[in-house]
Amino acid sequence: MYRRVHAADLHLIDHSEPSAEDRLRWTAEAAGFQAALGYVDGELVGAVLGCPLPPDTLWWRDMTDVHDPGLVAEWDNRTFAICEAFVDPAHQRHRLGIRMVADLLGQRTEERVSLAVAESNTRVWHALQRLRFEHAGDLIPFPGWRPHRMLVRALPLSSSR
Repeated sequence: MYRRVHAADLHLIDHSEPSAEDRLRWTAEAAGFQAALGYVDGELVGAVLGCPLPPDTLWWRDMTDVHDPGLVAEWDNRTFAICEAFVDPAHQRHRLGIRMVADLLGQRTEERVSLAVAESNTRVWHALQRLRFEHAGDLIPFPGWRPHRMLVRALPLSSSR
């Protein structure tokens, strides 16, 4: 599914170094891993995967344009990180990704959620802005990758914080 969703971008280093398989395995093996899966007519068409950030996380490393220096401090139960999210192209634009994010985060007890979105992915960036995610800074997640926007939002999703 990952390769089908990202078919047009598989030539980019973002999808090969480290490999998608390694990144997905690291996320699945992380303490507190949780995922929301999307199905249509019994067929898997999307996934959102994440885990709580530990106090010694490297999640915020090398972030630039940080609006609030306290933002990068971590402690137990502060941040849930969405590490991967994708929806089959045939099922995009039907809010399936939003529903999976809501399902995944609905029972989380952390104070906030964070994720990184490639600057060129304006469709997802705008959808997350509608969910009140805020731009916290910029980073390049791994050497050679495209620039990403780091986004943060208070939990629960129903809160107005």
